Amino acid sequence: MQVLVDNTILFHSITHETAWISTGKSKWGPHEIDNGYSARIPVRAAENESREHRNIRYLPGIAHLARIGKVSLMSSGELWTERFYQPSGRFNGYGYFDLDLFKDIDMPLIDKIPDMQMGPSWLGLPSVEEARDQRLAQSTDPLFRSLVSQLGPSNSQDAWHIRTAEVNNMFCFLTMDFKLLKTMQARANTDPVRSLRTRVLTPEQLGNYLWLPPVSPTLLSFEDANSPIRPDLHWADSKRRKLKRKRTNEHS
Repeated sequence: MQVLVDNTILFHSITHETAWISTGKSKWGPHEIDNGYSARIPVRAAENESREHRNIRYLPGIAHLARIGKVSLMSSGELWTERFYQPSGRFNGYGYFDLDLFKDIDMPLIDKIPDMQMGPSWLGLPSVEEARDQRLAQSTDPLFRSLVSQLGPSNSQDAWHIRTAEVNNMFCFLTMDFKLLKTMQARANTDPVRSLRTRVLTPEQLGNYLWLPPVSPTLLSFEDANSPIRPDLHWADSKRRKLKRKRTNEHS
């Protein structure tokens, strides 16, 4: 079974991040310093009932099937391009102690990285995003154009990913883009969505299809551990941190 993996899945596969755990302040000569240590904590509490966490609980099982060779997780040239212009930590983790459920799983490309001409704007060259938009706008692929007509121009990137999964005989396009899934459901009885052989599934839907048990990421807190672990904590807002945000006293 071959599965094309959306970048939203890679983002949510980072289930633990590195937090600064404050142990209080103390005097160091005339200065007051903040004492503490860095530790791995879950992004969300084990009992979190959000739609995102419900789907994330199926990622450990999918990753296990990939490791034992029962499922092949794949990427594509355009999906790679999307990651190129975003912070690498978004898909690999920002902190040294972060836990990525897919970190040791190879995801080969099912097609080629598109030709790109990019550079600084003062040279009149487009950015990677602009080049991608131009490339998709100029595409005459009939399935892609038909999908865009049904899903709308705002979903052109996803339309290309679905088209790529279809022409490469993928079992499914695995995504956690819930707006796309809602649009696909609304067009389920209209071609070309109706005639697609490739399915567009969430991790929960694929997990149910494969009879996988949901697993709380909190249970994996000590996986490949080389740091202090605090599975009793989690981010207060149950969201991954951004690189620019301060990582202290934000957990609960």
